[in-house]
Amino acid sequence: MPWDSSSDEFSESDSESDFPLVIPQDHLGLAFFSMLCCFWPLGIAAFYLSQKTNKASAQGDHQGATVASRQALWLSVLAIIFGIITYICAIAALISYLSVKPP
Repeated sequence: MPWDSSSDEFSESDSESDFPLVIPQDHLGLAFFSMLCCFWPLGIAAFYLSQKTNKASAQGDHQGATVASRQALWLSVLAIIFGIITYICAIAALISYLSVKPP
């Protein structure tokens, strides 16, 4: 039996409907932690973007939700890194201040 391409046509609309869209993570917990415990200016921005992820997902804007999710993750990680650096510098300054003997 010869290959009949007309009966086995594959359209893009069929392939898109076969796979459900994965809802992007909002990283709300990480954003909340970075806002409260680390570098709060970046944490607030990450928290805002995590809320934006939820709103975009609810409206069906999958691409906008993915972008906001990725930005929220990166800002949260950056806030945690800045917070750790700030805590290390503060501890080093405190140790150097307390280790100096008065004249």
